[in-house]
Amino acid sequence: MVGIPLIGDPKKGYFFVFLTGVFFAIEVIGFKEIFRRYKLNPEIAALYGVSACFVIVTGYILFSKTSRTKVVTTVKRDGYILFLGTLSNAFGILLYYLALKQTDLGPAAILIKTTVLYNVILGTVLLGEKLRRLEILGIVISLLGIYLVSTLNGQISIYSSFLILTSAFFFAIQSFMIKKYVPQIFGLEYAYLRLLLLSIFFILYSKSVGSLVFIDPKLILILGLFSFLGYFLGRAFYFEAHNHLPMSKLNATLLIEPIFLMFIGILFMNEPLDPKKIFGAILILFGLYLIVFHHRNKKV
Repeated sequence: MVGIPLIGDPKKGYFFVFLTGVFFAIEVIGFKEIFRRYKLNPEIAALYGVSACFVIVTGYILFSKTSRTKVVTTVKRDGYILFLGTLSNAFGILLYYLALKQTDLGPAAILIKTTVLYNVILGTVLLGEKLRRLEILGIVISLLGIYLVSTLNGQISIYSSFLILTSAFFFAIQSFMIKKYVPQIFGLEYAYLRLLLLSIFFILYSKSVGSLVFIDPKLILILGLFSFLGYFLGRAFYFEAHNHLPMSKLNATLLIEPIFLMFIGILFMNEPLDPKKIFGAILILFGLYLIVFHHRNKKV
């Protein structure tokens, strides 16, 4: 079924997006700190994080009759899109965490927002949308910023930049599929089922590459907490926001998040205050803003 743009309460939508940004940021900071302190493979951190979170959330889902009904509806109505989107997300998570282990928080947070750029490209290629001059200008400016951020000596490598840009593409696929095929999304239930699929994926993946190990239960609890904030609450609020705001406004609001993370890295993780990084970040975010601003005006 092709999704129908559903615009509800904009104030509620912006509030959901604000919560999304907060919870996503906490999750990224938490996992970055865990990678700094412990020698964990990305798939192991993701596996124990999403699995612990799934166990925690299952109690609520089983207790709530409404949530159980929505879970069944989501599986029957949106199961195929949920599976494909989550599979794409899983590969994106692996690549992003692999890069996050090797790079500073600021550049990683900035580059991952190129999901906005990919959304425009997917819309152009798959939906036949035409690029306007303002969008082309935004893409060019963003690409220049991406080049500057990707060549920050000592903060990020070309290899890590490639991993993050690839992971951003995988993340964009799910947003695109939801926008096109899901008529009305049940945020909490969709996020819950996503946890289950991610848990299965990371178990199979870690076994296939021979990296499956048991870790300290306390570390599992910490991973589960950060995953609960980001993988569940953050993603659930983001899914719910789709019911109240057009995609362009979702993207525009979330562009604030990497600025926050970049300054967290500078203030608390001893990352350098590099003029090249600041200028590159400004170019990327300004270019992306031109893209989403154009879409926003087209919908008015």
